[in-house]
Amino acid sequence: MTGVAILGPGAIGDVHAQALATIGVTPVAVAGPKPDELAAFATAHGVPRTYLSLDELLADDDVEAVIVATPSHLHAAQSVAVLESGRHVLCEIPTGLSLDSSAAVASAAEAAGRVAAVGYTLRYWEPHRRIAGRLEETGTLPSLVVVRQLMLRQSDVGWTGKLRDWTDSALWHHGGHIIDAALWHLRPAEPVTVAGTAGPPWPGSGSPMDVAAALVTSDGRLASVAISYHSRVPVSDVLVIAPDHTFQVDGAVLRENGTVVYDGGSVATEQFAAVAAQDRAFLAAAAGGPAPLVQASDVIAAARVQSLLEAGSLPA
Repeated sequence: MTGVAILGPGAIGDVHAQALATIGVTPVAVAGPKPDELAAFATAHGVPRTYLSLDELLADDDVEAVIVATPSHLHAAQSVAVLESGRHVLCEIPTGLSLDSSAAVASAAEAAGRVAAVGYTLRYWEPHRRIAGRLEETGTLPSLVVVRQLMLRQSDVGWTGKLRDWTDSALWHHGGHIIDAALWHLRPAEPVTVAGTAGPPWPGSGSPMDVAAALVTSDGRLASVAISYHSRVPVSDVLVIAPDHTFQVDGAVLRENGTVVYDGGSVATEQFAAVAAQDRAFLAAAAGGPAPLVQASDVIAAARVQSLLEAGSLPA
């Protein structure tokens, strides 16, 4: 499978193009609304064709699969359009900005008989994969999972330092990463009970900037979630606690019972490796191989939690 295109020549689209290059794949096309950005992206990555819209991209018979790397509010509708055209899709996080839109992507994939992978890359993050393996190996269920994603994101400047023309979501973007990771490690047999809320809309963004929640499984195991776009102390860590094992992921480092058992170096290196592994799995699945580790249907549980937290948002 080499007929992959990128929709969205922005920062994360650039990461995907670089990741594809590591596995010997050059996108056949790129699409986006800004001609200057398209031209620069195509030159940088050797992409032969550019299009100004998704419709134009999908009219290209060489396009067999599409990586959707556009602003968050476009993800669900564009992913559904790709699937309904008969192509496979890899949708960047979040799959949607609601439970219904997230579920629509999964439903479209089932109806079309196509792969709908999603960019919830913590499941491809090597420290997290090792935790999942150890839990499986030891037959352990965590009693408590603690996830924190805290950063300063009070303006529309993304992680590259470039001003964007859209506003990020603490709950649906970064919250999606850690809520999905918490559920993945907790492995509840049934939907969890959710107690918590998102903060009031912040005037600078119009959306909540803080989220706090407790998730409870039917057998009484717990997860604690904290998300903030106001934190001037950046924190991104996960604790997976069981009676006989405690795992901690801090960036690219994994500790088991306090001892470092894996060190991936820099966060940037580990993140890129996760994206490359995710893209490789997507292309393999699109070519008829095993299903990717994270599909649209796999993150409905996280979207349900996010929807409940959004419904309980504090008034402005």
